[in-house]
Amino acid sequence: MAEAALWAGIVGALLVARVRKLTEPRWLGLVMAFGAGALISAVTTDLVAPAYHDAGRAPAGLGLLAGSVGYYAVTRWLDRRSEREDPEQPVDDAAVVGTDDLPVGADAATARNLTVGMVLDGIPESIAIGLTLLGGGSVSVALVGAVFLSNLPDAIGVAAALLAGGIELRKVLLRFAAIVLVGFVAGLVGYAVLKPSEADLIAIIQCIAAGAMVVVCVNEMVPIAVRGAGRHAGLAAAGGFAVAAFLSTIQT
Repeated sequence: MAEAALWAGIVGALLVARVRKLTEPRWLGLVMAFGAGALISAVTTDLVAPAYHDAGRAPAGLGLLAGSVGYYAVTRWLDRRSEREDPEQPVDDAAVVGTDDLPVGADAATARNLTVGMVLDGIPESIAIGLTLLGGGSVSVALVGAVFLSNLPDAIGVAAALLAGGIELRKVLLRFAAIVLVGFVAGLVGYAVLKPSEADLIAIIQCIAAGAMVVVCVNEMVPIAVRGAGRHAGLAAAGGFAVAAFLSTIQT
């Protein structure tokens, strides 16, 4: 699981570095919108739905609340600490002056927030795979391939936003490597500490990630998508959602 996610990140970053057109406003917006749609699908089908099915409303709702409020609070604290202006200001400016005069790529704070969000997204996946191995299961080729493909749109979109924001390719690759390292540690925790029977706790962990990723999608990914692709962003997001939903059927 971690290796598939890592390769998705590396391939996405290298693809964007090779095809610099993906960092242009229109293409960046379309790719980010596609990735946002894929992320929404992953949140619903891979995190929230299984959590609700296994543990019910209360753990799923508690996790969603903790994840969304927690991620928002952390990023707001980081924004204040870095003395950044209101993170919603680019969206407000877009409504006033239009999107053409605004920067399209991710600035330093947006890049940081996307990275934090990707870390929170990778933790439950890694914990889940640790629990699978604990139960004597094995990881199928189809599962690894689906994880790779489902992470690729997000990786391309994030890499394009980071590179368009002036971050070096080496630093982008290091970010993805750090994300996978955190996921690896989470997988070890899932293998060594948790038990498959602890459905409520697992559901809370899954939904914490889901809540955080919803906020990431709306606060960080959607503004970049709309600034670059305009009204075409909605169609691209729908396409990303459809593709990710199809890939989720391969995992079952």
